Amino acid sequence: MNLFFLRAVLRRELLLTPKFEELMEKTRLDAERYRKVEQTDKFREYLMLEKVVASSDFQAKKRELTRKKYKETEESRKMTRLAELKKDKYVRQYLKNGEGESRQSVIQYEELRKEIETEDFRLRNAFWQDANRWQGTDEGRQEARFEALKKDEDIQFYLKANKSAIEQFEQFEKVYEDDFTWTRLEASDWKPGIVYPSDKFVREHTFTNELQAYNKGLNIETADSILNIQTIKENVTAPAWDAKKGMVMKDFKYTSDIISNDKVAIEEGMVVQVKVRCRGFLNHGIYLRSKKHIPFISLFDYTGLKAYVGAKDKLDSNDHLKMLDGLQPIRYIVYTVSWQKDEIVWFVNNLEVYRTKNLIPFGEKLYMHLYSFISPKARRVTEGKLQVDWVRVYKRKK
Repeated sequence: MNLFFLRAVLRRELLLTPKFEELMEKTRLDAERYRKVEQTDKFREYLMLEKVVASSDFQAKKRELTRKKYKETEESRKMTRLAELKKDKYVRQYLKNGEGESRQSVIQYEELRKEIETEDFRLRNAFWQDANRWQGTDEGRQEARFEALKKDEDIQFYLKANKSAIEQFEQFEKVYEDDFTWTRLEASDWKPGIVYPSDKFVREHTFTNELQAYNKGLNIETADSILNIQTIKENVTAPAWDAKKGMVMKDFKYTSDIISNDKVAIEEGMVVQVKVRCRGFLNHGIYLRSKKHIPFISLFDYTGLKAYVGAKDKLDSNDHLKMLDGLQPIRYIVYTVSWQKDEIVWFVNNLEVYRTKNLIPFGEKLYMHLYSFISPKARRVTEGKLQVDWVRVYKRKK
C-alpha cells in the first residue's frame, strides 16, 4: 500500500475513535445478547417451527389448502349433483308424493342426501367453503405462531445480528486490562525501566545517545483514569548505558520516563490494544519486547512528526515499519496488534494498516513498555506528554 493510497484510505474509511469504541462495545453487547437469545424457550420454539414450516410436506399441504377452489372439491361436486338430481322428474315426483323410490335417480338422490346431511360432511363442506380455511388448521396456527415469533424483538435482533463479527469477537477472551484508576505506580502492575533477563540488570537507566534521562517513575502520574508520561525540561544527572563504556553517569537537560509490565506476558495468539494520544516534538512509543530485547513489536511509535507501526530487529532500523501519514496523534487513537501463528497484523481503530510475516518472535514472551524519549537526531525539541487511556490484552480461545 503506497503512502498516497494509505492517506486516502485513512481519510475515507477510518472511524473516529469514539465511533470505533462504540462499535467495539456494541459488538461485545451484541455477542452477549446473541448467546442469551439462543438459550430462550421462544428461540428454541422458533427453530423447531422453522424446520416444520420449511418442510416439503408442510408446504405441499399449504399449497393444496390455499390454492384449491371450492368448486374443485368433492364436496362441491356432490352438492352440485344433489341440486341436479332435485330437478329430475322422478325425484320431483318422489319428493311430492313419495312415489318412484325404486327409480335409479331417486336412489342416488337419497344416498347423496343422507351423506350430505351428516355432521362429518357438513364440517368438511364448511371447511372448503371458507376462504380462510388454512388459518383454521393446526399447520396454519403453527405458521402464524412462527410468523409472530419472527417479529419478536429478540429474535429479530438475532436474525439481523452480524454473526461473522460476533464469531470473530468470540474467538478471543480478555486476559488483561488496565484503565489506570490507580494513583501510585507502586500499587500498579507497572515498574520503572526495562524488563531484562535477570534482576541483576539495572532496569532504571537511560541510554547515552538519548537527550533525556528516564526519571525512575517520577514523571509518571495518573489523573481521571489516564496514564501520563511527561517529558520536562530540567537538568538532572542520571545513569546511562554506553555501548562501549557500560553504565556511566551523564548530565541531561530533559527528564522523561519508561515503564514496563512484566505481570502479563504477550505470546503468539494474543491481541494487544491501547488507546493513546501524545504531543510534543519528541519520540513516544508503546512496544512489546522480550527480555532479550530484539526482535520487538512496535505497537505505536511517534517521532514528533509521524506515527509508525511495525517490527524491529535493530533499535535504529526502520526496514519493517509502516508510516501512518494522515493521522493526528494529538487525538486519541486505538492501536491494535494481532500476533498470530505466522504473521503480525496492525490496526488503527477499525482499519488494517500493515501486516508482515517478517521478524516474528517465535516462541518468545513479550512485555509491554511505554516510553517517551528525545532522539539525538531531533531537529526541534520540546516538552511533551504521552497519555494512555487504557490497555487491553486478548488471547485466542483454544
